[in-house]
Amino acid sequence: MQAGGTKRNKQEKEEFNRIHSFPERQHYRLSLQVKTVPREVSMAENAVGGDQLKETALGLLPEFKKELLSEGELPEGDDARLLRFLYWKPNIVRAKERYHKLKDYYRDNPWAFGKVNDDPTLKRVLESEVIVSPDGMVDKNGHSVLVGRLRNNDMGDGRTPKDVVRSLIYTIDRVLERPEAQLNGIVIFHDMRGLSTSNIHPGIPKLLLNAIIGNFPLRIKGIYILDAPLFFRLLFNTLVGMAMPKKLRDRTNFVSSIDEVPIETSELLEEHGGERVHNQKAWVESHMKREKDGSMASVLDAIVIGKSVEK
Repeated sequence: MQAGGTKRNKQEKEEFNRIHSFPERQHYRLSLQVKTVPREVSMAENAVGGDQLKETALGLLPEFKKELLSEGELPEGDDARLLRFLYWKPNIVRAKERYHKLKDYYRDNPWAFGKVNDDPTLKRVLESEVIVSPDGMVDKNGHSVLVGRLRNNDMGDGRTPKDVVRSLIYTIDRVLERPEAQLNGIVIFHDMRGLSTSNIHPGIPKLLLNAIIGNFPLRIKGIYILDAPLFFRLLFNTLVGMAMPKKLRDRTNFVSSIDEVPIETSELLEEHGGERVHNQKAWVESHMKREKDGSMASVLDAIVIGKSVEK
C-alpha cells in the first residue's frame, strides 16, 4: 500500500515536471516559491498622473465624438461615459477600436449583460460573494480592488458558467463607474483558501477572458492570488495562463501571505485581518434601486446598438 502510494506520487511528480517542461510555456512557468511583487508607482504619483490623464482625455473628447459620428455612430449618454474609453487609452484610434470591440461583444453576447431586477439568477450569484468590490476600496497605489473568493462559487446549485461570468461582468461594470478605476485601473485580489474542484468549471475562465480582454475599457494593473492549491496552479499553467496576454501573465502574482498583497490593513476585509465591513446583499439592493431610478452609469450606455446617424 505504501509502496504503491510512493510510486503514484513519483508518477504525479513526473507528470507535473513534464507539463512545465514545454519550451513555449517557460515564459510563464509558475514557481512553487512566492513570486516577487513588482514595485508600483505611489498613490501621489497616480494622483498627478490622473489629473494629467483627465486633461488629455478632455482635450481629445471632441475629436473622438466627431470620429464616431463620421462612422455613422451616434453616441448616447453623457460625455463621462465616452471619456472612459479615453481614460483607458488617451489615443483616439485605440479608444475608437475599443468602443467598437465592446459594441460587437455586446451584440454577439447578450447573455453576458443583465439587470438584477430582471434576473433572479444574477441576484443569487451576486449575493453568493464569488467576487465583491466594496465601495471605495483601493490598494496602496490608488487602484480599485476586486476581491474574489472562488470557494463561494457553488456550481452544484444550478448556476452555469454563463451565470457566473454575467455576475462578474456586472460587478466590473459597477467598478468602472468609479473615478479611481477609470483613471488608475484595478487590482484583483483572489483568496483561494478553501477552494475545491467543485467550485471551478473550465468554461468560466474561457468565457471571462473572452469578455474582458480586448473589449472593456479596463486596465488590470495586478492580480494577486493567495494560497492557490496545486490543482489550480496546474489549471492556470495549462489553460488559463495560455489564454492571457503576456502583459497580464506578468502581472499575476501567486502569494502565500496576505502581507504580500499591496492593500493597507485598514482597507482589507475583516476576514483578512482588516477593518473593512462589507454587506454584499445591501450592495446588491443598492444597485437594484439605481437600476430603477436611472442613476446607474453603465459603460454600455455610451455605445450604440442598431442605430446610426441619418445621412
